[in-house]
Amino acid sequence: MMEEMAGMDSRHDVTQLNGLKRLLCLVGDDLADEAGSRVRVLGALDERPTWLVNGDWRLFARPARELVTGGEELARFELPDGSSVSASADAARTSVFLPFAPAEAYVNYVAERWLPRSAQRRLTPRQLNLFYRTKRYIPRRMQIHARRLLIRRQGLPEFPCWPLDLSLSRLLHFYAYCILSAQGCTEASFRWFWPDMHRAAMILTHDVETAEGLRLAVEIADLEQEHGLRSSFNVGGWYDVDPGVVGELVGRGFEIGLHGLHHDRSLFSSRAAFERQKPELSRLVERFDARGFRSPATHRVFDWLSELPISYDCSIPHSDPFEPQPGGCCSLWPFFNGDVVELPYTLPQDYTLFTLLGERTPDLWLRQVDAIVREHGLVQALTHPDPGYLGSVSNRARYAEFLSVVAERDDLWTPLPREAAEWWRTRDSPSETEAASGLGTIRIGASVEEVVLEPPPPARKSVAIG
Repeated sequence: MMEEMAGMDSRHDVTQLNGLKRLLCLVGDDLADEAGSRVRVLGALDERPTWLVNGDWRLFARPARELVTGGEELARFELPDGSSVSASADAARTSVFLPFAPAEAYVNYVAERWLPRSAQRRLTPRQLNLFYRTKRYIPRRMQIHARRLLIRRQGLPEFPCWPLDLSLSRLLHFYAYCILSAQGCTEASFRWFWPDMHRAAMILTHDVETAEGLRLAVEIADLEQEHGLRSSFNVGGWYDVDPGVVGELVGRGFEIGLHGLHHDRSLFSSRAAFERQKPELSRLVERFDARGFRSPATHRVFDWLSELPISYDCSIPHSDPFEPQPGGCCSLWPFFNGDVVELPYTLPQDYTLFTLLGERTPDLWLRQVDAIVREHGLVQALTHPDPGYLGSVSNRARYAEFLSVVAERDDLWTPLPREAAEWWRTRDSPSETEAASGLGTIRIGASVEEVVLEPPPPARKSVAIG
């Protein structure tokens, strides 16, 4: 869609432009080409993106205000100025006309480009710098009290919804409906999201904040191994990393990732600071044979993440209004940021759940797992083995309860994070075969609300006779 190229001036936008197509992975060149030939944007787009609202669905894109008469209205989107724009289908021309570019809307979700136009309250860079300079002098109990007060003051944002936001999922369904409608089809095949016909995937990740947390990581590994699960432990450069513990974890099939050099926002505080820290990060990658990274306190600059010496990143939340840098990509699936695979974390963090919100059971986690499985997405748990986190006996017991439930699910693929990232690369490859993942099916009904993504059917078992 040439209209989608207009105004996209970031050097990363070219690689992100077809992200929606790469997520859908339609099988068959004819269908894939429909996005460029029969699904069209209505004329020129506005210079600046804005919010387009359809019921409880919000997306951020540049609207096209040209109207096409005679078509059937598929959806209407309200704009902040009180006007509205419509998506329509023209059966005579076998075309669908859209008032925004789906690829641009997708990029604006995953790259969090909606943030500058959001009313969500957040600390300024100056306030964050002051916090990190004085944090060591503030008792932990006072820090927790201040965070709870801030949560009550800020409240939950209108967008993205917490703990689950289906905006990007709705965009994917809408996009699929438009492509099939333009082709005159009611169903099509696409590469399924996960291997071996699993309905969803789950990865377990831990950020290790202290040397004591690394020692306690062995106890967390014991819990997970009891349930047949493995995880990654992201270690930091601000404490001594015990090579014996690292060797034991790796020897037992766990993964070591990186958690930055300093537990503050310094890596992303300026371009100069980012460049200064990259060489040492590269040395740590080599030392630990690390493939993955999560930024301290999930601070991030989207475009810079793609320049890190890693294979995958886990710094971007699906939706997290409680971090020092709140926000969310709204994606329940991995996506590419340049050559880096982003694995968004999709469950509330353990500190958020048990300390800030005071939950006493893993029920919210388990409800979130159910919801993500219904969307066929990626469940990613982000926890910490340190004292005050899972190092607490009560919190560790809640985590054990969570593990005991999810380990019994046969619809979840449970790889290491590096294996999940490598799978996403394999799925994206043109050489991917049907045997690796199977083919899912998209089925559409009479309206854009009637779109179903069905997993591959289970393999038939042969029955011996005689």
